[in-house]
Amino acid sequence: MNKDSSVRVDLDQGVATITLQRPQALNALDYPTIEALRQSIHQAITAPGVRVIVLRGEGRSFCGGGDVLAMHAHRDDLPAFIGRMIDSFHISVMALSRAQVPVIASVQGAVAGGGISLALACDLVLAARETRFVTAYAQLGVSSDGGLSFRLTQRLGAARAFELLALHGTLTASQAHELGLVNRVVDAESADAEALDWARRLAALAPQAVAEFKQLTTVQGRDALQAQLDREKAAFVRCAGTEDFARRVAAFALRSQGGRNRGDGE
Repeated sequence: MNKDSSVRVDLDQGVATITLQRPQALNALDYPTIEALRQSIHQAITAPGVRVIVLRGEGRSFCGGGDVLAMHAHRDDLPAFIGRMIDSFHISVMALSRAQVPVIASVQGAVAGGGISLALACDLVLAARETRFVTAYAQLGVSSDGGLSFRLTQRLGAARAFELLALHGTLTASQAHELGLVNRVVDAESADAEALDWARRLAALAPQAVAEFKQLTTVQGRDALQAQLDREKAAFVRCAGTEDFARRVAAFALRSQGGRNRGDGE
């Protein structure tokens, strides 16, 4: 078990559960958390006997996206700081894609920005009924990261992906399910149990068959995903170098002084 302050890994009967545990910040991704997530994914993938990974968030939200307050704290070096964050985050996204074992995301609450990217990087997504998916990037004045533009275009087509990212950036769990972004919608109180049930069912199957199924269903898009991650980073960093983005980050930080509104999007 890894008990990092922001990410925890629990191993039990072939299932590795990775938990984001910054609930006071809606599990927003600051740089230490992104690094801890990268290390935790590597630990889970390489641990002997692991057949399934479950990715979840502690508290009210699975993941509120990039930590905008952390960005504001590095406002004097914002493009370089964000570049480092994205590099580490994208390593995790590709690691989930390349893993031989299936990965299940169990999500709840407001899932924003990079939190959506992280969920869609998993092979299966189980969402609590009250979950809201908020792309949030446009409101902050930046483009997407974590492969979100790739996943949405792949599943919805270019026009619907553009509309969701630019204009209608919020989906309910049921809407996400109808669009094929979520595999199942369940009651919040049973979400973790449902995810664990899926994990145990997968872990009981022949591991070589599960590994081949994952390879066959992901290999065609893997090289394209890596190329799109590179494009996303370049676009995000370009946006991060603008005065408009700096103003929006500063305004978000100012609003947050009166409350814990951390992690509303990356």
